[in-house]
Parts: sequence; structure tokens; C-alpha cells
Amino acid sequence: MDANRKKTLQLSISRTMRNLEANNMNAAYAETKEDALKLVKALIPSSAMTASGGSVTLEECGIMRFLREETNYIDRYGKGIDKEEQRRRDGLIFLSDWYLASANAITEHGEIYQVDGRSNRISNLAFGPSKVIIVAGYNKIVPDLSSAVIRVKTVAAPANAVRLCRDTYCAKKGICVSPRHDEADLMCHADCGDDTICRNTLVMKRQQEKGRITVIIVGEELGY
Repeated sequence: MDANRKKTLQLSISRTMRNLEANNMNAAYAETKEDALKLVKALIPSSAMTASGGSVTLEECGIMRFLREETNYIDRYGKGIDKEEQRRRDGLIFLSDWYLASANAITEHGEIYQVDGRSNRISNLAFGPSKVIIVAGYNKIVPDLSSAVIRVKTVAAPANAVRLCRDTYCAKKGICVSPRHDEADLMCHADCGDDTICRNTLVMKRQQEKGRITVIIVGEELGY
């Protein structure tokens, strides 16, 4: 990376981390995905009950493998799990010690922006598990919430819809069927059928419980 670009990027990361801390979230920086894995391992004891949302970032960092092999991991994505068993595991996840996920976007104002289909991820991020770790590459950082919406509509949602084999407009066209939004509806959810992955939106701002959420920003492009 060009030295000048790297300098401005570091300023953006520092600004974001400072504002996350101001919003009662812990913020840490990892230069590489390997460093991010080390940080996660240092935080989570092997005896902990853990769970996660679906995340390309966690897979890329090797964190999913760590959770499955070295912690008491509640796997709601395993093969052969029917809806009844999945619902039972969802209840356990709500009571887990550590919940891990990535973010659709993180603003420089210290806000975390998430959009979900089934909404199990955003419900656990907002309330439930004792501790939450969010791991995100620097590519998830945006100036503000309006930019976060655009990022989801043009980058995150289309790529995830393709990954999940969804029959949606964005999976076919690479952009949301409704790319616009307004201040009254930050997401401006469009009707793109039953396969949509954009049903509910969560904006995580100043937290009541200081330190429940730890955000690890990685100096690499990760996930969607």
C-alpha cells in the first residue's frame, strides 16, 4: 500500500477506534488476520461457551476453526440440524459466554451497522451473550451511517446473497433493487421476495454495559 494512503487509513482507523471507545465499546487493532486470531485466543478461555454468526471474516482469520476445536462451541450451522434443534441451540446461544461476528459496516463515529435476514445475529449482538467480539477488516470502515447503507446495498448484501445462493435481485444484478435511502429509513428495505437477507437493521451506538462489546479492526481487507 502507498505510504500516503496507509497514513490516511491509519488516521481513519484511529478515529474509529477512539469513537468506539467513547461509545463504551472496547477497541483493538490487529495488523494481520493472524494477529486478530491471537487477540481472540487471548480473550476467550478454552472452557468458555461460544457461538457465532455466519461470517466470512471469522473464517478467513481462522477464528471459526479455533471456536470449533478449542472452545465449547454451539454450532447452529452444522449438517443435519432440523428447525427444532436449531431453535434449541438458538436458546443456548443467547446464554453463551462469548458471541462472535463481523460487521456490515463500522462508521468513523463509532457506530456498528448490521443488516440481517433471520436476525439471530443482530438479536445476540444487541442483548444476550455475556461478551461480544466483532472482527472487521479496515474495508468495513465508512464515514457515516448513510455510507454504511450504501456499502450494504452495493457490496455486502449482493456478495452474501450470492454466497448463500439466494434468489434475489442483488444476487443477479450485483446491486440492491432499491439503491436509494432516506433519513426516515436508513436501509429503505426493498421487497425482493422471500429470499431476502435484508429484513431487519441494527445500529449499535453508545452501549449501556461498558466493555461488553470488543471490536477488533484488522489492517487487511476481510469479508464482504
